[in-house]
Amino acid sequence: MSELHLVRHAQASFGSVNYDQLSELGHRQARFLGDHFKLRNMRFDQLVVGDMHRHHQTMDGICEGLGIDGTNRLVLPGLNEYNFVDMTEAYGKIHGDNPLFQKVMEDPTDKKNYYRLLRQILMAWTSDSIPGVPETWIEFKSRVEDAQNQIKAMAGTGNSILAIGSGGSISTFVGLALGIPDENIFDLNLQYKNTAISHFFFNQKKMNLTGFNSVTHLDTNEMEQYITYG
Repeated sequence: MSELHLVRHAQASFGSVNYDQLSELGHRQARFLGDHFKLRNMRFDQLVVGDMHRHHQTMDGICEGLGIDGTNRLVLPGLNEYNFVDMTEAYGKIHGDNPLFQKVMEDPTDKKNYYRLLRQILMAWTSDSIPGVPETWIEFKSRVEDAQNQIKAMAGTGNSILAIGSGGSISTFVGLALGIPDENIFDLNLQYKNTAISHFFFNQKKMNLTGFNSVTHLDTNEMEQYITYG
């Protein structure tokens, strides 16, 4: 069996003009995980990332901590996140009178209301009730499944793979492996921590989840201050 460490990117830049960049803390989180891997003498046969800046930046920090070059990486766009900005715009065209939607539009930096609205939009998206979205739920799920199948195809005796994705794509990846109903997948998404690891053993036919949303590299009294969700 081969082994997959599927990691959510480090903290991005919530509330800034460009979310798709790691924050200062995010860069530190990525390096912490690389340091942790090095301390455990871990080595990876293949590096995989989605095609987003925060994915590449997270991999850069991990490789820095590991002390490896890390430029030879496979890009799988199936690990990219859904486009929440465009999804919110499409949602607003039919639910613009939603008080929660209006609150978030007034103050996009309010994380509590942002995540409450995100849950509502994701539930509407998975039930195909937001017309005009650039990517439907079925299309998104299909590209995540394609990435999963490409990783399965890498199976070899003892292969170890490190991959970086986003909360939505990883939750869907996990949901596909476990056969979770669509309406429950984003319950996983909204609890996913930055640089958290989901661990799998797999072959070309099956992906077995053996660990979910783990931040052992931050799981101490000293390091828990660096645990984030955005």
